[in-house]
Amino acid sequence: MMGFSLPYTDGEARVTGRIEYVLNMSLPGMLYAAVLRSPYPHAHVVRIDARAAEAVPGIAVVLTREDFVGNPDVDAHFGPIIKDQPIVAIDKVRYVGEPVAAVAAVDRETAEYAAELIEVEYEELPAVLEIEDALAPDSPLVHETSEGRQQHRTSTFLRDVTGTNDCNCFTLIKGDVARGMAEADHIFENVFRTPAAQQVPLEPHVAVARMENRRITVWSATQTPYIVRAQIAELFHLPQNRVRVVVPTLGGGYGAKTQPKIEPLTVALAWKAGAPVKLTLTRAEEFVTICKHEAIIKLRTGVKANGELVAMEGELWWNGGAYADRSPSVAEAGGYVATGPYRVPHVTVTSRALYTNRPPAGAFRGFGAAQAAWAYESQMDIIAGRLGLDPLEFRRQNLLRPGDTFSTGETLHDIALRTLLDHTAEAIGWGRHDLGPDPLTKARGKGIAVTIKGMITPATSTAMLRINADGSCSVLASTVEMGQGSNTILTQIAGDELGLPYEQVTVVHPDTDVTPFDLSTNSSRSTYSMGNALRLAVADAKQQAVRLAAELLGADPTRLEVRDGGVYARGAGCRGSGGLTFAELIRRAGCGNIMGTGTHQTQGGLDPHTGQGIGSTHWHHAAAGAEVEVDRETGKVTLLAIHAALYTGRSVNPVNIELQTEGNVIFGIGKALLEELIFDNGQLINGNLGDYMIPSFEDLPRRLTTSAHQNPDPEGECHGVGETALPPIAPAIGNAISNAIGVRVMRLPITPEKILRGLKEGREIVQAPQENLEELA
Repeated sequence: MMGFSLPYTDGEARVTGRIEYVLNMSLPGMLYAAVLRSPYPHAHVVRIDARAAEAVPGIAVVLTREDFVGNPDVDAHFGPIIKDQPIVAIDKVRYVGEPVAAVAAVDRETAEYAAELIEVEYEELPAVLEIEDALAPDSPLVHETSEGRQQHRTSTFLRDVTGTNDCNCFTLIKGDVARGMAEADHIFENVFRTPAAQQVPLEPHVAVARMENRRITVWSATQTPYIVRAQIAELFHLPQNRVRVVVPTLGGGYGAKTQPKIEPLTVALAWKAGAPVKLTLTRAEEFVTICKHEAIIKLRTGVKANGELVAMEGELWWNGGAYADRSPSVAEAGGYVATGPYRVPHVTVTSRALYTNRPPAGAFRGFGAAQAAWAYESQMDIIAGRLGLDPLEFRRQNLLRPGDTFSTGETLHDIALRTLLDHTAEAIGWGRHDLGPDPLTKARGKGIAVTIKGMITPATSTAMLRINADGSCSVLASTVEMGQGSNTILTQIAGDELGLPYEQVTVVHPDTDVTPFDLSTNSSRSTYSMGNALRLAVADAKQQAVRLAAELLGADPTRLEVRDGGVYARGAGCRGSGGLTFAELIRRAGCGNIMGTGTHQTQGGLDPHTGQGIGSTHWHHAAAGAEVEVDRETGKVTLLAIHAALYTGRSVNPVNIELQTEGNVIFGIGKALLEELIFDNGQLINGNLGDYMIPSFEDLPRRLTTSAHQNPDPEGECHGVGETALPPIAPAIGNAISNAIGVRVMRLPITPEKILRGLKEGREIVQAPQENLEELA
């Protein structure tokens, strides 16, 4: 089954509406929650009066800070890396939309009505709204103390940043940058910006919680069930075996549903009410719960006259919002790829995650790599243009090759950057220029980009495989199915290893009481990490099956093998010849089932002071090419063609790879041309899908093609594809627009207004002197 495009195991259930979602879940006696949120970006909470809300018929409980202050039975704060986020506001609010109180009632309408009756007195404080504000020496502090800076993930080193608005700072040092800059014939310095954006999964955040006899059960739309379990257990001072997290299929995640989000508040309501509680966020609430990091990236790059890169300095600032969430990890992940997939002997990077009075920023498809790629791939085109070099040849000259050393000091293997770049160039017809039917008003251009990103390292995944009494197979894994096809992939791996038909393998949904540990379903890691854990579990089960069969048949175990759903003599020509099916084996052995277990662990980590070490077990890489047409009179960009190429290692399901890659292209189009969260004094003004624009079919290119490049070794490892092709899309489009009209927009998204402004002001960046390389607002 490996390497074949088998249909999704849940495909029929999806199209017939029979998929189980938490959104559709109901329990006897279940209450419904609503949340009162802050109208201010930064304010002291002076007084809360919930008496009017508590008097409403049908109200079960109102949750405020009074339930946490001085209560030894529950902690008030949570967080996956830094424990800085309150379940509800305690002393002050730090962003517009922060939960201040919550209500549980017999129905949602009653809960929403009662929440509006809660009186809150605020004392407004100066707010820190922009990255520049957070960096100012006289800036107010979003967090006055470092209380709660507890280390939850040892792979992320936390610096002492007391007295600043820094959440954390990552540094990377390789070689001697001063020496490299001195050797350079040209030095280029540019500043690039990417905005905050929303993940926009179709299914909102939703959770159901029940507490009975000091045992908590949570049904949640989360990508990280074991992390949620650990945080809930810590909050309520329980051992982890008294907290159960169940995750049916998700209706999309894209990073928004990693780490605890609404689960602590939902459990706290159930704890106080003594009844099950369901909390479902509205779309407006989604927009103020989590978002992508806004970033400012300054690159200073030294180049020799022949086009050889010799040194790079990177300064990256990430708007992490009011609470840490995954910001320290994003600063690290974006920082170590700031040089791109290029040989640069001398590098320094400083990557700072900052607190502001904006909604929290966290994981987002691409996890820091997309913001970094926008900067370095835009600058590669700027440098090539200034030096009179072909952008394709300039990249070829400097691309990393197998055996080269990356910015983290590690030697790279199993990479195919040149192949991806060349294939992409061919796919978009690089070097051939079509003026189009109306060259006077509509200009055409082509752009290319190539990128690299890491995945979580170190990390652990465990799988269990049960061969049942009838010979069928159950895979127990905590990988979350959220539309990416993970259940199908795990089914193919198990079926292939055991010789079982596709239909005889099922995957059990994540349930921390049943399925074993997995760190998370993100970072494009599941096929590799959980897939390898499953292979180890299958190997364990096969070993047990061979041992049992040898005893029953009186055979030499070395002459037996597992295939075709049973154990047979090696070289036997047909099923049943000299062996037993799994069902016969289990019946005769009287063992009920055969259970195999496997754990896959990756090793690595970076030095906290130099950023040197092992940043990623695999380096996921991709290339993209775009051809655009730009209307000089309106600024409208029409996408004529986009090609995305990625390296997959060993492929499990080619159609699944194609679908994931097409999804990445569409995501990238949104980030390049449309998507941006817009704030006015801390208030989000486009927090709905009427004003926040995501791509429609009308925005897609006329021709969208993809290619997946495999390792020819049949025993090669699988590389992740869930987000690999996203980072190069925006810079490829930006480079194509610049190639068409000579305007270099430095700040995403590339809107018609920015294009027209650039045309009006004559900002032909690739030909302008260094001092005129200004950013377009």
